[in-house]
Amino acid sequence: MRTILVVDDELSILESFRMILKEDYRVLTAIDGLKALEILRNECVNLVILDIMLPGMSGLEVLSEIRKIDKDVEVIMVTAVKAVKTAIEAMKLGASDYIIKPFDVEEIKLVIDKALRSGELAHEVAYLRAELNKNFEFNNIVGQSHVMRQIFDTIIRVAKGDSPVLITGESGTGKELIVRAIHLQSPRKNKPFVAVSCPNLPDNLLESELFGHEKGSFTNATDKKIGRFELANGGTIFLDEISEMSLSNQAKLLRVLQEYEFVRVGGTKTISIDVRLIASTNINLKTAITKGTFREDLYYRINVVPLDIPALRNRREDIPFLVKHYFQKYKEELYSKTKKIQPTVMKLFENYYWPGNIRELKNVIERILTLYGDSDTVLEEHLPVEIKSGDNHHTSYNSNGLLELLDAGSLDEIVSRTERELIEKALQKANGVQTRAAQILKTTRRILRYKMDKLRLT
Repeated sequence: MRTILVVDDELSILESFRMILKEDYRVLTAIDGLKALEILRNECVNLVILDIMLPGMSGLEVLSEIRKIDKDVEVIMVTAVKAVKTAIEAMKLGASDYIIKPFDVEEIKLVIDKALRSGELAHEVAYLRAELNKNFEFNNIVGQSHVMRQIFDTIIRVAKGDSPVLITGESGTGKELIVRAIHLQSPRKNKPFVAVSCPNLPDNLLESELFGHEKGSFTNATDKKIGRFELANGGTIFLDEISEMSLSNQAKLLRVLQEYEFVRVGGTKTISIDVRLIASTNINLKTAITKGTFREDLYYRINVVPLDIPALRNRREDIPFLVKHYFQKYKEELYSKTKKIQPTVMKLFENYYWPGNIRELKNVIERILTLYGDSDTVLEEHLPVEIKSGDNHHTSYNSNGLLELLDAGSLDEIVSRTERELIEKALQKANGVQTRAAQILKTTRRILRYKMDKLRLT
């Protein structure tokens, strides 16, 4: 329920506003400017109804101080006919509107509704305008492989609900693009999308960044700060690399996700929110739980809907599509004259391991078109040495056909990657028919199904 603060030195008027508004709003009252400012410092107020003629501080003086405390709160001035010019002056100072005494009940409700809607719209427009500069659309997720078609289907299904989503995958696989696609396909698409990079924020500042702080709550807290959760209200918040949170901050996050309310650092008022949480990680959180670096209860809270994004090497059939997509994108952005890619170059792209995944592929194409944009064709000589030489240093085969494990990870990771790639290849060859894929793999459909569920290939 939104909160309205009414400031007037006449008790009868305060009571009138309380009776008019109590059904739809939480109503606070103050008989002078000093009391009003004290309430604003300690309460979450959405709108102030402020009388111009007050004892001590005038309404204009109070308005000026309100703007120092909270520049975003909506303010409606209350005035007599003879002071309308003063009310107009107040609007120049940031007031939303004014009401003339004696006032009409329906007029009051209409003016309040208009002011609150205006504030909400301004907030949304600010975020939407920022998002316009980010080229994230559902159609920009490039891929034709079986696993990517499954991910597209999952995005559409997941977007309809509000359940927390945990997206896993190696660095550079496009996890944030998936997150934004979920948001843009959801009923919350016209509400804020707020992304938080957990590794990029010092641990001692993360709580303040997420939940905000009050002025003076700690050193250098010179102003009140609205946290990311509050800014995301009504929309989606994305916690990137959530595994980088400290255990203490994990505990605080868990409490918020359980109650969907919090208190700003240094504050006393409880703030309720309506947000959808999507988190990502590039590590195995179950392993982190075993090591004691991630809370098990938080894991089960955020892992309601798991979504695993495969490494680029595990969906090699998508590489030509990705290459062509980013080739065209950077060709236009860099005004490159390059028209085509040599077939042998494309083959090298397809065979390369891509440890940096899609991020590395994008960077390589941008580098080539930056350095060799005057060339008509992308040639082998334009490629980085590791791609040109066929350096797949993570996995390779010796003359006896034995797998050399140079930097491939743990045994479980290697087995999991290998199984995933074999199953994906078989499904592709079988056009998605599981019975046929099982025959290709010389196993049963039941075992194939078990493996697919284990690898989240469903």
